[in-house]
Amino acid sequence: MATLHDGSEATVLAESNGFQVLQAGQVVYVVDRGWGWVSTAAFVFALVGFLMMAGSIIVAYTTGEPLVALGLLVGVLVAFCAILVRRSRERKRGEPVAQRMVLLVIDIGASEVRDARDRKLCDLPHLQIGRAMQIGSSSAALRATWPAGKRVIARGTPFGGDVGPIEATLRRFVT
Repeated sequence: MATLHDGSEATVLAESNGFQVLQAGQVVYVVDRGWGWVSTAAFVFALVGFLMMAGSIIVAYTTGEPLVALGLLVGVLVAFCAILVRRSRERKRGEPVAQRMVLLVIDIGASEVRDARDRKLCDLPHLQIGRAMQIGSSSAALRATWPAGKRVIARGTPFGGDVGPIEATLRRFVT
């Protein structure tokens, strides 16, 4: 469950890389929770920590230098940062969804699509969901397109997940 900016509860239908699809009654929200960086940061911290520890062991084994303890300590501290970063995401998960986080609102009952400020973008049958290329990433983004515009509603990363779960969930509501 997630709490929306108006205090109502919504069910989390899908999540990937800090983007979520939430449903409250007949309304579906696509939101950016702002924690997409966590998976990348945790991966980098864990990798650097591992390399520091492994490098220290290799240097100690090949040269006989006693600095292995220092390298291991630094490696453990850096790897511990990965754990702290992941915990910060779990704390943020409990925070309510702010209105600025809402990227798209699909009102199934009214058969229309709106933005975060409740302005109508199009009728639901005119909304199209598709993948788009991201410059600088090997993962795809998910884009919503309607006759008068378009908007990226999810971004995938190799570390935080693909946009597939969000796309599959939205396809249940969008033909």
